[in-house]
Amino acid sequence: MTMVFTDEDGLPLVPTTVDWRLDDKTNGAEVVAWTSLVGPASTVVVTVPGSNNVIDNEEHVVEKHVFGVRVDDGLAGEAYAELTYNVANLSGPAAP
Repeated sequence: MTMVFTDEDGLPLVPTTVDWRLDDKTNGAEVVAWTSLVGPASTVVVTVPGSNNVIDNEEHVVEKHVFGVRVDDGLAGEAYAELTYNVANLSGPAAP
């Protein structure tokens, strides 16, 4: 995931803190708890390993994951955004 931080005028912004998390929305499970990034910058890349994008219930064709990011937690400029994406069951759903 590539995150680009800008101010209200679209100019690059370096947040004081950047944290991210990953949740399995389909199964209501936390995949990765809030994780702080060291050395925030105006552009930050987080690689979500394949081991975090697995199907938990083989009966599902897809499962929705939510990648959340928050900046400047607890400060006046605090912000939160999230991206929802599908993890496909490439082996196909298992019979119930």
